[in-house]
Amino acid sequence: MENFDMLASTWDNDSRRIERAKVVANEILQAIPSTDAMVAMEYGCGTGLLSFNLHTFFKRITLADNSEGMLKVLTKKINDANITNMRPLRLDLAEDVNYSNKFDVIYTLMTLHHIIDIDMVLDGFSKLLNPAGYLCIADLDKEDGTFHGDGFIGHNGFEKGFLENKLLKYGFSIVSYKICYQNIIKHTDGTERKYPTFHIVGQK
Repeated sequence: MENFDMLASTWDNDSRRIERAKVVANEILQAIPSTDAMVAMEYGCGTGLLSFNLHTFFKRITLADNSEGMLKVLTKKINDANITNMRPLRLDLAEDVNYSNKFDVIYTLMTLHHIIDIDMVLDGFSKLLNPAGYLCIADLDKEDGTFHGDGFIGHNGFEKGFLENKLLKYGFSIVSYKICYQNIIKHTDGTERKYPTFHIVGQK
C-alpha cells in the first residue's frame, strides 16, 4: 500500500501526473456549465495538481485529503503562488463529517480506487453537494491488478456499469462518461501497459 505522506515531497516530479491533471481539468471544464460563481471541493487532492489547473475558474476551492504530508506540500505551493481562493482541509469521509458546508462541484482524480468503502464516500459526496450540484470522478478503468501490483488493498479500477449504478443509488443522474487518458506503466519485465483513466460526471 502506498504511503502518501512519504511520497508527497516527490509527487510532482512525475510528468505523467502533471499531464493527466491537465487533461482531467479540461474534461471537467467541458462537462459542467460556467463555474466562476461556484464553490468546489477536490477530494483526495494530494499536492493539488488538478486544482492548480482549475482555481481561476471557481470562486473558491476546498482541497481535501487525509495525508498530512500531501497537505503540507500543498499548503506551501498555495502560499508560494499567493493563491487566495484555495483552502487545504484534512478530511476523511470514512469518519464523521460536518455537512454544513456545501459545494456546487466535487471532483476527484485517481482517489476512489484506493478507498475500500466507496459507498460511504459517495454518500458523503451526495450530502456535501448543493441541489443540482456536479460530481466529477476521474479514475482507473477496470484492470487486472497489475497497475499497483501485489499487496495493493483497494479496487482494481471500476467497470462503467458498476460505478454508474453506484451513482444512481446515491441520487445522481449520469451526465457523461468517457475514457480521457491512458496511464502508461513500464513493468519489471520490460513491457509497457496502458491503463485507461475514465471521467464520469453525475448531477445531484
